[in-house]
Amino acid sequence: MTHSFFGGVFPATRKESTRRKPLNLLSESPREIILPLSMSADGPSIPLVRPGDRVRLGQPVARWSETGGAAAHASVSGKVTAVEDRPHPWGGSSPAIVIRSDGQDTPWEGSPDPLTLREANLTLLIERVQQAGIVGMGGAAYPAWKKLDQAAGRVDTLIINAAECEPYVTADHRLLLERAKYVIQGGELLARCLGASHVVLVTEGDKLNAVESLERRLRRNKLVRLCTVRTRYPLGAEKQIVQTVTGREVPPGGSPLDVKCVVFNLATVFAMQDAFFQGRPLTHRVVTVTGGAVTRPRNLWVPIGTPWRTLLEACGGLREEAELLLTGGPMMGVRLASLDAPVIKSTNSLVCLTTFERKPESTGSVCIRCGKCVESCPMHLAPTFIRQALKSSDQTALVKLHPEDCNGCGCCSFICPAQIPLVEMVSQAKALLEKGEMAP
Repeated sequence: MTHSFFGGVFPATRKESTRRKPLNLLSESPREIILPLSMSADGPSIPLVRPGDRVRLGQPVARWSETGGAAAHASVSGKVTAVEDRPHPWGGSSPAIVIRSDGQDTPWEGSPDPLTLREANLTLLIERVQQAGIVGMGGAAYPAWKKLDQAAGRVDTLIINAAECEPYVTADHRLLLERAKYVIQGGELLARCLGASHVVLVTEGDKLNAVESLERRLRRNKLVRLCTVRTRYPLGAEKQIVQTVTGREVPPGGSPLDVKCVVFNLATVFAMQDAFFQGRPLTHRVVTVTGGAVTRPRNLWVPIGTPWRTLLEACGGLREEAELLLTGGPMMGVRLASLDAPVIKSTNSLVCLTTFERKPESTGSVCIRCGKCVESCPMHLAPTFIRQALKSSDQTALVKLHPEDCNGCGCCSFICPAQIPLVEMVSQAKALLEKGEMAP
């Protein structure tokens, strides 16, 4: 039985150009790989290599520190040519390890041995996940080993998030369809180590081919069950997917752990089982390259660190000028300033929008008091009142409106008939309160 959550919107899915495209490898290894030291939400990593060093596929090239970061591994074999600032997909530039590929993809011989489910325990899983450098691959980029450690013994339900409600993006859909066996094994592994009694794999009902394949595989599985839900944005957000699956509502300022649930993105679960059962670090991921400006949209299995320009070339380039380049979908994606920025662990797509596809930018007209932003906000916020409090610098009112609960889904901006950039203004209010910069 599924439940419902408050708010949400129904944008056009626009997945037709890639939903039936299987995962493909690049025809040749990228000439250059760029591995930013900032690929984890809790801070940068520390480099282990210097210019001139030879590296092999899977070899550690950066490590975490006590203050944060995540391990990084060479996704090709070759020579380290620089450790310097390069464009980052999150914006601006960041120190990065640059590797010139030798085209051989010679594997590193120091990878840990494969393990079996019988050997599984929490300590061993956390060790493997930490060594493999796995972070949340649905966009959060939070170190997966920390999330495992926090959830151990505190949850009864593990949710594998394969909803992928962002328009255009089909990376998780294809991974679920083509690697379902390993995703299910990953769910069983995590449940065993965390002490969860239920595993729920959540996907949207419009992914019919994946749903049919999973139903056959899970027919005799008593631990993992499939939950298909109506396509609705932002179903993929943690709090909304927990409420949909279990009926439990995560309290304001809380996390799924407060209601005995833990949520992992599908790609993250796949990477964790790969690290445990095969001893492989996180060096590759699925990326969707799509949008009306792309000549041949595709789903690609690519080395992490591959420049976006290389991926676009593998798809035949642009058939017309792109009005907007995004990493991630059009609802929550980040504007890409340079195609020289690389694929990182948490980015699943490059979306190249034409003028026709893109919603015109607007500073917004006068609010018409329609209330649609309030109706659509899944976090029960009042975006238009937050905007008013921000414009009038009314800190007392702003505190009472709780902009800190905003998850940045963009439903308010999407639904606003006046085209007011509400999500940006709520984010601004949230940041000002966090920094204490707004005068009372």
